[in-house]
Amino acid sequence: MISRLFFIIFLINLSSLFAQLDVTSFNSDDLLDDLEEFMLSDVLGCNLQISNLEYTGSPDAIGTFIYNPNNNICSGDFGLDRGLLMTNGMIDYAVGPNNNGDDGEEWNIEYEDTFFHNYLVDQEVITPSVDLFDPCVIEFDLISADSVSLDFEVIFGSEEYTEWMSPFYADAFAFFVSEINGDIDPNFDVIPQNIMETGDVLNIPNNQFCDIENKPISAWTIRPYSNVFGLPGLNECLYVDNEDGGFCDAIGYDGYTIPMLFNLLLLPNANYHIQIVIVDGVSGGWPGLDSGVFLHNTTLLAAESMFPTFEYNISVDTVFFNSMNLINPNLTYAWDFDNDGNIDSEEINPMHIFENPGQNTVLVNITNTCTGEVELQTYDIFLNSLDISNLTYTSDPTISIFPNPAYEQISISLPSTTSESYITIYDLAGRVVYDAHIRSNYFHVIDVSNIFSGVYYVNIATPSNDLGYVKKLIIL
Repeated sequence: MISRLFFIIFLINLSSLFAQLDVTSFNSDDLLDDLEEFMLSDVLGCNLQISNLEYTGSPDAIGTFIYNPNNNICSGDFGLDRGLLMTNGMIDYAVGPNNNGDDGEEWNIEYEDTFFHNYLVDQEVITPSVDLFDPCVIEFDLISADSVSLDFEVIFGSEEYTEWMSPFYADAFAFFVSEINGDIDPNFDVIPQNIMETGDVLNIPNNQFCDIENKPISAWTIRPYSNVFGLPGLNECLYVDNEDGGFCDAIGYDGYTIPMLFNLLLLPNANYHIQIVIVDGVSGGWPGLDSGVFLHNTTLLAAESMFPTFEYNISVDTVFFNSMNLINPNLTYAWDFDNDGNIDSEEINPMHIFENPGQNTVLVNITNTCTGEVELQTYDIFLNSLDISNLTYTSDPTISIFPNPAYEQISISLPSTTSESYITIYDLAGRVVYDAHIRSNYFHVIDVSNIFSGVYYVNIATPSNDLGYVKKLIIL
């Protein structure tokens, strides 16, 4: 038992050193469904609508990634913590340690896309004789009911760095956008436009050595000095050298880019077609050296992953909860006020009247229906005992309760400025015999025919405690 425990601890410590980049493939049996769900939850946002999603490539070439920084094996931060990973080989080769300079997987799947091929030739990424192989392509139609600005950070990594950098077999990446079935967005038309070229990078390093030449993203157009061709570097300030894991051994690629920031603005009701593609350029050779693209939506992940916290106000035995953060429409709430496992409210900002004074534990289970994330929050609330004998009567000329004494019903008139209030009736023992949550109703009728004859107290309060009213009530 001791030796087994030691072995488990050893594995945990070993994983803490080398498992800083975790990659996961989509289920091959449900790849399209899982991919569509992930695109909405982690890449685009649940408020968008996608349709006609197609995937071209090996199931092993695409997946998700999570990165946890570790200064023991990385000289600097990788820059992205989670997102989509697309490769022209296997996602597993993106994971360090980087102890093999020429990792790759050969699928030998030719990608016959004349438009993309000609685009790469025109941009001097590849020569005309180069063929495209081992594609990893996501295509879908996209529409938004509102104007949406999407910020993406992209890291391109490759095993072609640095000894295999060449226009004769350059791996390349593009994010094409076109507008279909309409002419709403003046920035796009039916001809696909690559929105992720080096000239589109919004976070170019601010130094005198950073000269940017607008090119598609590839191992040939973002590079250091080429020993093979004796050519100077190109867009070199975007490049991070990682030969033998020298910069970050958690990453399996010999080189990769900084996190490059791009923006896509979607206009309301415009119909877009999106094509995200990474390929292996081959000219009579072996399409075996892998490249990969890490894609991360910065604004989406920050907003969608945020859960609210709540403040609360106590008025005698009534507690009002109020969210302190911006309300996310993708969140649902399940409140358990008495810790019995049952849902008592699904409101965002609920109220509850507690039967017993003292310590009360309130649980709220918050679910993000977009990302699937769940958070359980606990609030410990202490209520003082309600001492009716010390109850302070208050009056307000804008509030009236009649008739008093009452027989079958009472009517309560509230100020016209009161949009929300809580009415509670107590007996002499401090027990609640009636409670109601009133919204946008300045005149309220209460049936008291089922309440025993006696002396009671009516308490009227608002969530902000700007209205407090206590009145003795006699029921005949």
